[in-house]
Amino acid sequence: MITVSAIANASQGELLCITYEMFLHHIEQAVKEVEENKTECIHKAIEVIKTLVQDLNFELPIAQELLRLYVYMQGVLLEYEVTDEKLEHVHQTMEMIYKGFLEVTSQEAQSPPSMANAEAIYAGITYGRSDLNEMVISDKNRGFKA
Repeated sequence: MITVSAIANASQGELLCITYEMFLHHIEQAVKEVEENKTECIHKAIEVIKTLVQDLNFELPIAQELLRLYVYMQGVLLEYEVTDEKLEHVHQTMEMIYKGFLEVTSQEAQSPPSMANAEAIYAGITYGRSDLNEMVISDKNRGFKA
């Protein structure tokens, strides 16, 4: 499960891994679902591929190879008849890429979160004899500094 906290505290590499996890989740759901819901899951996976393509840095040599793989996988998902075997193939291909980035991300030095100025919120509930009190402690800094 991907949480807001995981995204707010993620480095750039971790955000990329989260994006891959979203794609893999949509493909897994497409394999499990019936035809109507399968199409919706496939469209969500295609949207994730579009996001991955937009985020490529073409100054790096690996970007061209990743683009080719993304275009191939998108083409498979856009076919009229997408079988479960094709979905499994796309899932396995993307999972190999994901595992590679996951290993690189785990080996890189601990980088700061991508949202360094994110607000920390502490919440709690206290119980009284006849009431329930909610308390929230937050910072006025909402993460935006000019």
